Amino acid sequence: MLPTLLVALCVVLRVIPHPPNFAPAGATAVFAGRTMKPWSAIILVAAAMFVGDAALARLRGYPLFDAVTPFVYGGFFLQAFLGRALRSKKAGTIAAAALGAVGFFALSNFGVWVAAGIYPHTTVGLLACYLAALPFFGGTLLGDVLFSVALSALYKMLAKRLEPDRRWVPVPTRELAIF
Repeated sequence: MLPTLLVALCVVLRVIPHPPNFAPAGATAVFAGRTMKPWSAIILVAAAMFVGDAALARLRGYPLFDAVTPFVYGGFFLQAFLGRALRSKKAGTIAAAALGAVGFFALSNFGVWVAAGIYPHTTVGLLACYLAALPFFGGTLLGDVLFSVALSALYKMLAKRLEPDRRWVPVPTRELAIF
């Protein structure tokens, strides 16, 4: 229950105005992977992304779904798996967030190259796609790392109080390394 509430907070933070790519979306996936069972994390991440996308489509006129969307969601699922794999490792939060940001960048921009029809399907076109996306990577990396650390610290603080009730805290705090 606690992970779900914190992910809901991140959906709200994703929808309100923020600097380009500095949003808790990737951190939400890392956090869900760290604090939930794998398939529960994937379902929650997909639902959170869909709700956020629906709100952004309504508020800002973005398409709810396009040919690139599966690549974007795939990048978030990768981040959830990394969160799970590194949850008990020292510096696992930061490593999962940083590696997840790189994986998301690679996968989502590959999707832009494959499906958006903006770049030619050549090596030069792929490189141009990645180069054009580089200015946005800093915000993604910074947002993923900072929001991941904040979510992990907040979870650890709240979970200690709620831990006796396993409905609220599915992963005991002793199984998580904070940073």
